Amino acid sequence: MAQEKYIVLLKNQEKSSLKKLEKEFSVSFFLSENLSKENRSFDIINENQGVLYQNLNVMVVDDLDPDQLNAAIKNDKNPIIYYEKERDFYTATELAMLQDLKLKAKILTEKINELEDYILHKPLPPISLTNFEWGLKAIGIDKTQFSGKGIDLCILDTGFEASHPDYIGRNIEGKSFIEGEDWDKDPLGHGTHCVGIAAGNCRLDNQKRYGIAKDCNIKIGKVLNNNGKGSTSSIIDAIDWAISKQFKIISLSLASPVKFNEFPSPLFDVVGKRALESNCLLIAAAGNDSKRPALPLPVSAPANSECFMAVAAIDSQMRVASFSNGGINAVNGGNINVAAPGVDIFSSYTQKKGNLSGYKLMSGTSMATPHVSGMAALYMEEFPQLSALEIWKLLEDRAKSITSLKYRDIGNGLIQKN
Repeated sequence: MAQEKYIVLLKNQEKSSLKKLEKEFSVSFFLSENLSKENRSFDIINENQGVLYQNLNVMVVDDLDPDQLNAAIKNDKNPIIYYEKERDFYTATELAMLQDLKLKAKILTEKINELEDYILHKPLPPISLTNFEWGLKAIGIDKTQFSGKGIDLCILDTGFEASHPDYIGRNIEGKSFIEGEDWDKDPLGHGTHCVGIAAGNCRLDNQKRYGIAKDCNIKIGKVLNNNGKGSTSSIIDAIDWAISKQFKIISLSLASPVKFNEFPSPLFDVVGKRALESNCLLIAAAGNDSKRPALPLPVSAPANSECFMAVAAIDSQMRVASFSNGGINAVNGGNINVAAPGVDIFSSYTQKKGNLSGYKLMSGTSMATPHVSGMAALYMEEFPQLSALEIWKLLEDRAKSITSLKYRDIGNGLIQKN
């Protein structure tokens, strides 16, 4: 039986406190600064040994005693201030939502299968008179000369198909946080699609542009497995790595649903704050659980945490995407900050059976998120003196409001390069 991982937040890393913890919980700590290709967190963490992520004041350990943890929190002399069990995360796409519905609602199986087939086999758009995809036009990419040059943009996702011909000669670095799976392979294709939106350039067949920060430095963290599933510890591991490498932007097209009136995780609140303090901007998908217009649902984790920029999706008609989550839990945390194109988005994709072109149309807040990440890279190139927090404010301040849509659903509006 697989053991449960616990994610534990510490108020400090004083040596005396850590030694006391090791003795109290019969566990030793492996420091994140010593992680490498040979020393990987998923090989190290067990009931006797945990990993301490030094940039975040977070440790991950297997099979702790919840009663002992609760007692530790109540003890002011103990450095533990919060813990939670590891949760699962999934790719934030319309397709993932449909697949989940198939499992939960047998009565809708036939309808879902038909819609799923349509999503999987959407034809590629024909060559048009414009040289830009609709989403790029909508956010003003055709009006800028900036390209994200010199900016390190990190995509945390299912990996990246490094053999894709559109990326030959690009500066690409990566690391896998999934045991037994490589960062430079992407059988699912989701990560490759997100990379294309944020950092791709032009498609080979007609030179039509589909990517935003076409000259940025692409950094890949594989935190979701080949089926699109990951966990808190892999995401924490990757964020810690990205901060250590001083990457400027972390794009997370992944989500874990939250309930009505559920508060954000203190864990991700602290992680987001630590990232901003390290001058790193975290941008996350709002999630795709809604069934609009009847039932909008709350912003998912980790986007519902205050220091993660939450991104909603709109379509080409400037309507909120039917699946896009909203600021339903705004009183408890979980506002939408900005919106971006997220319906029928064209981008690079893994070449595989059923898709030999290397491109695909996909929909989801997963697709909206890398639009914002790519835009952030353009702003960072243009305004190198600004901090990550100031770039966040700039993205919000320059967003274009859409009169017919609510702040709850799109935040400050559609991101713009102006």
